[in-house]
Amino acid sequence: MPSTASQLERSLRGLQISDSRETSPAVQWVPSKYSSDESLYVLVRPPRAPCGNRWLFGFPIVKRELWNMGATAFHHIQPDQTLPDNHSFLAMNSLTFLEVYLGLRVCTMARAKVVGDTKNIPSECMSSGEVLLLVLWRDTESETTCPTPTQVYFLEKELKRLPGWWVEVPVRMHVRFWSCPADIFISTNSAVDQPLVYF
Repeated sequence: MPSTASQLERSLRGLQISDSRETSPAVQWVPSKYSSDESLYVLVRPPRAPCGNRWLFGFPIVKRELWNMGATAFHHIQPDQTLPDNHSFLAMNSLTFLEVYLGLRVCTMARAKVVGDTKNIPSECMSSGEVLLLVLWRDTESETTCPTPTQVYFLEKELKRLPGWWVEVPVRMHVRFWSCPADIFISTNSAVDQPLVYF
């Protein structure tokens, strides 16, 4: 019989996981039901997350890794062009370059809950219990936007880590007000401050 300490440890681990994801769903592929191409496989959507947030499929990623892959993708897309010596250009366009190069339908960044074993997640990806993700699909997306196993395997080799399902952390918006003699300025504090409304 398991000891009381072991039972308590399992109970605490289960409680911690249920706070965000309960379990980490396995990545599974099945033949598409909506295509005559028998070689076309799509991801199996996980059951609804207990918290009600969306599931995100993707890879933990460091921004530097994204920029490096973006530079590689640029050279494949535009072999006769020179990549501008401008960090901002690469930071703003890496997702687009990667999306075009691999033919992805979904290619974006988001934050998700960190749960379970984190030894294969670079520490630079994590902050305050959240992980930065390269998102390739969401459980609310159409099957037609699902990445292919080949696309996913390419990124797996590049990043040297496995993809998975993660529960999305909704974007937190903090509204701040500045009043000037003749102006009121409203902004949102997200990844980058962007003005919303001017009066």
